[in-house]
Amino acid sequence: MRAALFLLALTATAAEIILPSNALERDAPVTAVYRTNPQAAGKATLKILWTDMLGRTVEDRTLALDLTDETEIRFPLDLRRAVAMANTLQVRFTLDGRNLKGAPDRRDETATINFIAKPPTRQWDDYEIMMWQSHTPEQGAQYIARGISGGQYNGRSRTPPEFLLKNNLRWYSENIATDFYAEYHRYRPDRIQQWSWLQAKELYKKDPTSLEAFKRHPSLNDPAWLATIRQRLIDAARTWSPYRPIFYDLADESGIADLAAFWDFDFSDHSLAEMRQWLKEKYGTIAALNRQWGTRYTAWDAVIPETTNQAFKHTDENYSAWSDHKEWMDVSFARALKFGADAIRSVDPDAYVAIAGAQMPGWGGYDYARLTQALPALEPYDIGNNIEIIRSLNPNLAFITTAFEKGPWEQHRIWYELLHGARGNIIWNEKDEFSGPRGQEAAAYYNEIRGGLGAQLIASRRLAGPIAIHYSQPSLRAEWLRAHRAQGEAWINRTSSAERMDSDFLRLRESYCRLIEDLGLQYDFVSYLQLEAGELARGGYRALILPRSSALSDKESEAIREFVQQGGLVIADGEPGQYDTSIKKRAEPSLQGVRYSQMDVLNYHQQRLTGKERPTLQQMAALLEDFRPEFQVSDSAGIETHTFSNGGVRIVGLLSNPQLRVNELGPPDFKSNQRFEKVRRVTLTLPAPLQAYDLRQSKALGIQTKLDITLDPYQPALYAFSPVAIEPLRVAAPREVNRGEMATLALAVGDRTPAATHVFHVEVRNPEGKAVAHYTANVIAPNGRAAHLWRTARNDAPGRWTVVVKDALTGQTQTREIELRP
Repeated sequence: MRAALFLLALTATAAEIILPSNALERDAPVTAVYRTNPQAAGKATLKILWTDMLGRTVEDRTLALDLTDETEIRFPLDLRRAVAMANTLQVRFTLDGRNLKGAPDRRDETATINFIAKPPTRQWDDYEIMMWQSHTPEQGAQYIARGISGGQYNGRSRTPPEFLLKNNLRWYSENIATDFYAEYHRYRPDRIQQWSWLQAKELYKKDPTSLEAFKRHPSLNDPAWLATIRQRLIDAARTWSPYRPIFYDLADESGIADLAAFWDFDFSDHSLAEMRQWLKEKYGTIAALNRQWGTRYTAWDAVIPETTNQAFKHTDENYSAWSDHKEWMDVSFARALKFGADAIRSVDPDAYVAIAGAQMPGWGGYDYARLTQALPALEPYDIGNNIEIIRSLNPNLAFITTAFEKGPWEQHRIWYELLHGARGNIIWNEKDEFSGPRGQEAAAYYNEIRGGLGAQLIASRRLAGPIAIHYSQPSLRAEWLRAHRAQGEAWINRTSSAERMDSDFLRLRESYCRLIEDLGLQYDFVSYLQLEAGELARGGYRALILPRSSALSDKESEAIREFVQQGGLVIADGEPGQYDTSIKKRAEPSLQGVRYSQMDVLNYHQQRLTGKERPTLQQMAALLEDFRPEFQVSDSAGIETHTFSNGGVRIVGLLSNPQLRVNELGPPDFKSNQRFEKVRRVTLTLPAPLQAYDLRQSKALGIQTKLDITLDPYQPALYAFSPVAIEPLRVAAPREVNRGEMATLALAVGDRTPAATHVFHVEVRNPEGKAVAHYTANVIAPNGRAAHLWRTARNDAPGRWTVVVKDALTGQTQTREIELRP
């Protein structure tokens, strides 16, 4: 039993060290055991040497012992002193005694064991910058100086990444089940990424009447595959959970088919069997299904949905048998992702589990109303306003993005994503540009964000105005069918990029977002599922925008009617509610008789690039006349105002608001953000006299009612506003400490603060004045109070060390000097 509970490290002399586990928490001492054989009696010494991968000597001490026929020697190991993940414990045992027969017994033996000190927290409360490509430990040290805090490592490996461990960098475990979740778009050394999808297309061309081309291999409902994937994910979690990965990545660039491309998956037996069960739950009886679909099935086992070609032939505008299949595939994809997340969390309960390279809202399973409830994390490409949709539908979901570029617009993108809720960034560094000018350029803003500012924003709650934008996957299906039906079988040639480039449905949503932002306002997306569940009333919304919400359920329609009766404003594009959510044409639109305002804003996202946005902007401003932002910006068009709540403190960020993916917006006149490449001078008017703090300049501005701001085109202005002056930062620290001991730093902002959470950036500098990366930390301080341990090493340089503490919210800085004694 004991052998099952303890990790053994054996040497040739049979000496061994026993620890409670190979992975230990850092919150308390543990008891280690040195075992020798045979029994030992006499004078002995036990020299304990604990070192870590950073080259630190954590502990170096010798115990003098007087043994009486003993084989086990216990000694404490204080895990609170751990700094690095990878550690080595070496014990040398010497004995000058006699054995049970009275003969001399002299021993000099050594045992060594490696163990992991688990990272101290799982909460994703800081901004993480991860390098995707592998690199040398020497490069890693350079990258750390430029703001990097982590890396990427293949989740199917079984040996830890030494190049990351040597710099104590955490990582995310990537591509654990890509062959299941992304079979139709994945890397293979001997063929192109879309090989499987192209094979399906070839099957279709050979026989368009066959369903073989529409059978996904593997099916997301295949029990054999599900069992295999579950075990693989469990094995990966068992391997990597001791290192607490930043997140586990189920797959990269996943999708039902190729990314967000449209295709008629999945008609496999496994999928149809599960779909029929889902249809039973949806309709209850076969008669109800027949009424909806316009069919005459007599048994559930006979039910087969329609293909796109069959749906296109309808003249009655009842596309239910096609649409329900598409909805089922969204359900199936979300269920499969939750299945994977649950498998990992069965081993690592607090783990963040994600898919990387998530696509725009649309086809391929990308119904974010479902995905945001299936996963605790995502790494999306910012397309089709999915970032705004994600943060609206699940504010607690951790998301990050990926950096491919350099230059001023890349700097802007990093700030933009941070202000929109991103908790980190992955750097694609295929040509190692980060070792050169690209890394030098990024270091300034990466280190600023990593210096506490990112953590402070993460610790705050992003606020939106009382404006809701309807997010409707059924309406997307309806609008797609209406747009492509006349083109017949041309749909088989469509790609994921085509769905992005020529979608009026996507462009309209983009235009509404930019239009509201240009008025200095903010919004939330409210999904079709949330609308049914009463979110309009629960969220306190006063305006609802229906961007071609052509498909509405009865529950949604009733919620909207009630919203209008209670004084809510509805703005629509097109005729809402022409179809039900299975895309069956209604006898009359479900909002018939409901008063709403019509707007045509489809091209606003283009108009604002060329200075032609004023008429549409004025029309919307008139509709939203009673909607006033808490913090008002003069001439707000082209500037986005971001407001965060932190207890009684507000954080306000202003950033220029160009078009993302501007090269995809149509004719040449609309492919330039030149209009936004200018310095802007604006005035920010406050709701009342408030104490103001410039977060980026680390400066208190005193009581203000308005601020005149010169806004850089690529960087934000960031301010904190408090009803009272925030009290001075206090730091209590010992004046001296012995090497190898722990120094407690007591950090506080006065006796009380109006803020719910402060972030203190703690930097420790050695006697040469150089900041030591592994002693630097962002300390989360609820109510402005926290304690932080400086865990010194036995081989740290003796002399005068400097601790610099900065409050990210107010910019206050305190410095303390601590003598590190030999």
